[in-house]
Amino acid sequence: MKNAFQSVFRNPKYIVASVLISSLMFFIFILANNFATFVTLLGLNSPPKLFIEVVTNGAANILAASGIALFASIIAVSILSGLTISMIIYQLRMTRSFGCKRNLAGFGGIFGGAFSSACSACSTTLASIFGVAGGLSIFPLKGLEVSLPSIGILVASMYFISKGLVESGRCKI
Repeated sequence: MKNAFQSVFRNPKYIVASVLISSLMFFIFILANNFATFVTLLGLNSPPKLFIEVVTNGAANILAASGIALFASIIAVSILSGLTISMIIYQLRMTRSFGCKRNLAGFGGIFGGAFSSACSACSTTLASIFGVAGGLSIFPLKGLEVSLPSIGILVASMYFISKGLVESGRCKI
């Protein structure tokens, strides 16, 4: 895994892509939990400075409401998402292969991380899609039950992508 990881991130454009994707994922998690506020800002033609303040305050609110453990999991999912997507892009460019089901697992981890990206009251935006609004509030860890497996899925996905790059990049039948 180390060799594949080094070969991907030896190239500065994949480092930049990873940082940008990680930042975008974090923004999406904040956006998903403050969607109504962002829609209001767009409707008011607010200046970019106000958007930055809303993102900053949204992150601070999630930290205050959820605690350090869940906020750290949001950051971990964002970073792992950026790394995973960058590795998938590298794999696509080098092997001309998507990598079969192992790359789909990474996207499952990203979605799971988004689903649990904030306090149970905040994540009802995403949870309501599945008809479980407020459902995370009954769990004792208040959403970490979804976040921790998402982190595991993303790490496993990175392992399998690395393994595929080292072997040949083709799916074995």
